[in-house]
Amino acid sequence: METPASAPQRKPLKRVFGVERNVFFMGLVSFFNDFSAEMIVSIFPAFFSSVLKAGAASLGLIEGVAEGFANFIKIFSGRLSDAVARRKIFAVFGYALSVATRPLYLFAAAPAHVFGIRVADRVGKGLRDAPRDALISLSAPREELGRSFGFHRAMDSFGAILGPLAAFFILRAFPGGFDAIFIVSFMVGVCAVLSFVFVHEVAGIVRNPETVRLIRSYPKKLKWLLYTMALLSVGNIPVAVLLLRTQESGLNISFIPLFYLFFNVSFTLFSSFAGRAADRVGERRVISYGYALLCIGYLFIMYDGTLAVLAVGFFLLGAALSLVDGVQRAYIGKLTGAEMRGSAYGLFNAALGVGTMIAGALGGFIWQRYSSTAALVTAVIIVLIGLMAFMRTAQSGTTVPR
Repeated sequence: METPASAPQRKPLKRVFGVERNVFFMGLVSFFNDFSAEMIVSIFPAFFSSVLKAGAASLGLIEGVAEGFANFIKIFSGRLSDAVARRKIFAVFGYALSVATRPLYLFAAAPAHVFGIRVADRVGKGLRDAPRDALISLSAPREELGRSFGFHRAMDSFGAILGPLAAFFILRAFPGGFDAIFIVSFMVGVCAVLSFVFVHEVAGIVRNPETVRLIRSYPKKLKWLLYTMALLSVGNIPVAVLLLRTQESGLNISFIPLFYLFFNVSFTLFSSFAGRAADRVGERRVISYGYALLCIGYLFIMYDGTLAVLAVGFFLLGAALSLVDGVQRAYIGKLTGAEMRGSAYGLFNAALGVGTMIAGALGGFIWQRYSSTAALVTAVIIVLIGLMAFMRTAQSGTTVPR
């Protein structure tokens, strides 16, 4: 039976552009998927205000609850993929389900319709995230986990750059052309699913009956890290809600995707750097810097100044989350054994999902009930508290605060 400190014998796979073959093609899958998905996310504020006649509370609630609903799926998909030692099938089905929801926006006429579509989309995400992360981590050497997850997130973000850019050009050419965006989004999403043809399953360790008991005996440090990461994610207001700040500034709705573009450009620029930095100086420092930068980004978005200041805020926001996203996953990968990795990523994604659910519902409510400034100040306070807890836990060796 494997322990967290050991790893299975892994047969080397062919490398493509300096990374393992599977890592490259999983990156290609995420490139197409995020190209598709971010076309829609970038126009959500405009779609909600101009078509559905809804505001921040509805948008935040939908985004938050949809993420929370996917939490349970993330837990079970990770454990089940460990049990059968097959990750690819879960990832394929998850991506296919999400892609299938995108043309359904053509028929959405109320926030309740969008809620149902987003829940189905998030179920797909819940099915794929933990098995996908486990597949990547099992495909790469342990010493390259930071680089591999950084590459995957960079490909993911490159697609996320093209998505908002495509949405911008469509809205400029066809004012109010949301239907065209939904159709193009679906077509690009199909390419993501087809890319799985080039992804190979990595032989994993079949869980024995004692594995369930091992879940209860995860290192205390890992458990506390999951708690603190959940708390930190409570302060991570969904970007779709933050984009409402552009409308408060009187910006034409066709330009809103460009601010999401600034966010994704920054995320892409810093993603590979984050992975390499984590391999050199450690994940703890990079994650801490990321959340500190998130607070600074919130202050810029909060400031009632020019659109240029707002653009800088979204750029800093992208840089901050790039330092956190893939690096957190690499950190979890180093604290767990290969046979338990799918389960660990499931719990990790669930912890983030719970925090995101609260962040969306609470942030959207405060935003609409009081003001965007009140919502952002609340988020900064939560992140600072979570950051102090994270630093204390991560700095400890094998023990944690009781």
